[in-house]
Amino acid sequence: MSYSPRSRLAFTLIELLVTIAIMALLMALVLPAIQKVRAAADKMICASNLRQLGIALHNYHGDYLRFPPSYLRTSNRQTGTSYGINYPDDNWNGLNGWGWGTLLLPYIEQDSVYKSLNLNVPCWAPENAEFVKTKIKLFLCPSASGGSDGFAVEYDSGDGKHGVPFNPGIIFAHSHYVTNAGVNQPWGRTFAGSYDFNVPEQFGTLSHIINGPFYRNSKIRIQDVRDGLSETVFLGEHSSILSNKTWVGVVPGAVTCPRFDQRPWPSDSNTGGCLVGAHSGPDVRDHPQVIIHAPNNPFGHTDEMWSEHPGGANVLFGDGSVRFISQYINPYTWVALSTRNGGEAISEDY
Repeated sequence: MSYSPRSRLAFTLIELLVTIAIMALLMALVLPAIQKVRAAADKMICASNLRQLGIALHNYHGDYLRFPPSYLRTSNRQTGTSYGINYPDDNWNGLNGWGWGTLLLPYIEQDSVYKSLNLNVPCWAPENAEFVKTKIKLFLCPSASGGSDGFAVEYDSGDGKHGVPFNPGIIFAHSHYVTNAGVNQPWGRTFAGSYDFNVPEQFGTLSHIINGPFYRNSKIRIQDVRDGLSETVFLGEHSSILSNKTWVGVVPGAVTCPRFDQRPWPSDSNTGGCLVGAHSGPDVRDHPQVIIHAPNNPFGHTDEMWSEHPGGANVLFGDGSVRFISQYINPYTWVALSTRNGGEAISEDY
């Protein structure tokens, strides 16, 4: 009786290499498509977040007959120290510092967080420390890669570009959305001109006014947005890969610095109010008629709107609509969209 062993079935080395090559080719073809789908989904989630914040802003207006301020200062011309923080700073920021996001908490289904906060003490008070670190999904864009789990609030290191964490530390939750202050930066005014942002400040022959819908202690009503709600930017994106922003509020003496740990940004730090706000430029104190930073301006100003969506950023307008603004928008169109009462004629092709 003869014996014939069963032949063993297996891939040859060449067949295996060909199979791996085909799989690698298929992955190379499919991955970009998957990444595009994911980016589009993130962009839609971000737009939805802004849309919900727009509804919250109007509900707040319905209750108080005005939109919330960018942040609050309840102290008058007082000086002092509160929980280790000296106030006022060079922009008259002081007690109690609570921001627009805090004021909107009851309108975005975060009433439990709101009720946990003691709004009668400053936003940096130790008794609020656990609650101001609360991560709120609605304030976060899924495309922002610089962080979403909170950050240490900083003061100026002395070089104008880097910050140093306060000691004891103050940790605030992130927000990837900021308010629009208009053309001029409130945080760029002199000390004398910073007490009341509703009063124009004269700078040479130019009148320095804060002409956006949000700034410290603002009380803007719908009728004050004379350019029209549909043509006025209210909120926009600001990724934490550029600088850290928060929904909580503003600490006197704080700065918002570029994230050099993320990218070699050429920009400088800005002061407290920039923790919650942005502006378009050209600021009368910052090379007037020259520096305009539309969304995603590559210089990376810490007080510009900036996103990680390809080609631009999502922006909320006063009527509650969300539009994607191209980073190649005409700069002067962006300026016109940023004012609430400039009276500019705006082209519809932006």
